[in-house]
Amino acid sequence: MTLLAGGTVATAVLQTTERPRLGGLDVLRGAAVGAVLLGHSWPGIFQGAGIVGVIVFFVLSGYLITGVLLRDVERHREIRYGRFYAHRAFRLLPALIAFLGVYAIVELAADVLGDRSKGIIGYTLLAGFGHLKDIPLPFDVSMAIGPLWTLAAEEQFYLIWPALLVWALRRNRQARLLWWSAAVVLSLMTATVLAMLVLAPHLHSLVYALPTTWGLGLIVGSALRLYRNHMFSWFSGDRLRRAALTGSILVLAALVFFPKANETPVFFFVGGPLAMAAAAVLVVLAASRTRPMPTWTRPLQALGTVSYAAYLWNYIVILWLNGGSTADLPPLVAVSAIVLTLLIAVISWHTVERLGRMARERFDRHYAAAQDRRR
Repeated sequence: MTLLAGGTVATAVLQTTERPRLGGLDVLRGAAVGAVLLGHSWPGIFQGAGIVGVIVFFVLSGYLITGVLLRDVERHREIRYGRFYAHRAFRLLPALIAFLGVYAIVELAADVLGDRSKGIIGYTLLAGFGHLKDIPLPFDVSMAIGPLWTLAAEEQFYLIWPALLVWALRRNRQARLLWWSAAVVLSLMTATVLAMLVLAPHLHSLVYALPTTWGLGLIVGSALRLYRNHMFSWFSGDRLRRAALTGSILVLAALVFFPKANETPVFFFVGGPLAMAAAAVLVVLAASRTRPMPTWTRPLQALGTVSYAAYLWNYIVILWLNGGSTADLPPLVAVSAIVLTLLIAVISWHTVERLGRMARERFDRHYAAAQDRRR
């Protein structure tokens, strides 16, 4: 079974070999979550920052998770679904449980956001743990879990993508899978945006969070990983790499200031794809870099390491510090929220997320032993 269109198994081995953690990808994570923090803290200035950061995360996630799936297929001729989803749970659930647990305790005890009075704490926990925040719900949930729509979109994608990928690999139809997936997602996005414009222009926030609106980013990232060697060869010259790096950064930096990015169809159809293309270039440049990252990038690498918890906590910290509002943040509140977010993220990484990593290692030992007994 060939793993890449036009490739061979030998080629696939080269492309699916385990690689050490890449500093460039951590820098990209750090820049993406930094954009989200700016968008949350100064929404009047950095109006497109939040969605630009999210798009970078989607492209990067598609690249990395598809790589995980490819390595599994190469080594075991199949995707070990139980192990794959267990690893997702060990990575995501500890920080999510801590986040939602603290939210519930604070709101039940102090009702800071009024969620206890509204009777929506239970519904909020259901939407958060059930990865439902990106779809229309028949009940109200707290604004505190607003950012969880991205996590929901990713997890829904990864319920479907592994099986589709295996099907395509067995038939050497990777290109067809990517084209059809992109066509379906773009068609659904177009239909929902047009429906919003014609029927309910005020529902832009609902369309913005739908899994189909930005799902193309995950497909783009997956395509980068499937055709990684081709992508790497396109940026082999130093001069071209510098030009591509500069151009992509400028595109994303400009989109950070895009006015009302979460409301305007222009961003859905133009800004979003531009951000995905720029993010794709940056992912390829970071993943293909063989030299260590410069010393000055270490703060971004550190931020990238704790990016998941920082993303989870920043919005609710702002709400709690600013009386339930994210608008017109006083400078002191905005800066304090960022500092407190980073502190919580570091604590999360070294406590609950560390427990998740330890549990994953123990699970892998038992899983390997069980596999050996079956042989």
